[in-house]
Amino acid sequence: MCQAIRDVFICHANEDKDEVVRPLVEACSEAGISCWYDEFDTKWGDSITERVNEGLRRSRFVLVVFSTAFIKKNWAQRELKAALNQEASSGKVRVLPLIVGSREEQCEILDKYPLLNDKLHISWDDGVHEIIKALMARLKPNGEGEGHGENVRSPGLRIPLPKIDKKFTQRDKDLFLRNAFAVVKGYFRTALKELYDHREEVETDFQEIHAFKFLATIYVRGEVANRCKIWLGSQLTCAAINLLLGQVITDGDNATNDSLTVGHDKESLGLEPSGMWPCSNRKALLSAEEAAEYLWTRLTESL
Repeated sequence: MCQAIRDVFICHANEDKDEVVRPLVEACSEAGISCWYDEFDTKWGDSITERVNEGLRRSRFVLVVFSTAFIKKNWAQRELKAALNQEASSGKVRVLPLIVGSREEQCEILDKYPLLNDKLHISWDDGVHEIIKALMARLKPNGEGEGHGENVRSPGLRIPLPKIDKKFTQRDKDLFLRNAFAVVKGYFRTALKELYDHREEVETDFQEIHAFKFLATIYVRGEVANRCKIWLGSQLTCAAINLLLGQVITDGDNATNDSLTVGHDKESLGLEPSGMWPCSNRKALLSAEEAAEYLWTRLTESL
């Protein structure tokens, strides 16, 4: 039976599934990008080698999630080498590098893989929305995504381009909001762990209620210093990422200390805080990463 061609094969380490790969695959699915992903495409009893080989053969591109965990995985390295061999033999772009980790970890990855210095790569810190935009541009049906007609830019030549007003549909806004929530959730998981690792008197807890709601608690010397609930829901007429702060958090979702709704300028979508926090001097439109930092600052400002 002939198998359908996939847009992208996701090459990754298992340690990156929760924080990176699953949100990425979900965002691809929402954007109509087909992925070869081991959790979906290998079944009980399958030959893993045969399934991976088939996935590599039948995918237009191989998106490689480079991380410190990836460096240590022999199987993932084999997938990368196979994709690079395909790229070298065909002369067409196959490998799309995505780098995950702190600045120090990214430097370690770049040192480990000199090839990345010759390839335009994207950082996970850019956000899922930007990654999907870049991937969709790569997948354009006019052949640009297959390594033909690559843009050639003269060194040192700076061309001012006019800003063209973009039209954003409700679907665009809904997808952006869901992706932004995934970024916020991942940020809080990491931030709580960092706080616990670097402050001896601090303990932390992250509790995921469901895919679009979580609780974050910070304990200092065993007592609750602050706690928040963050969830995706509607406030008045707009969908929003909502924040409720307090040492005791109620079950209901009616009360909030802040809400971030989707707004846009001429070129991009972003998140707009409600203005309930008088100490905020941030710009009006936040990226998903800036929104995560904003909410984290609200949780930790009183510590």
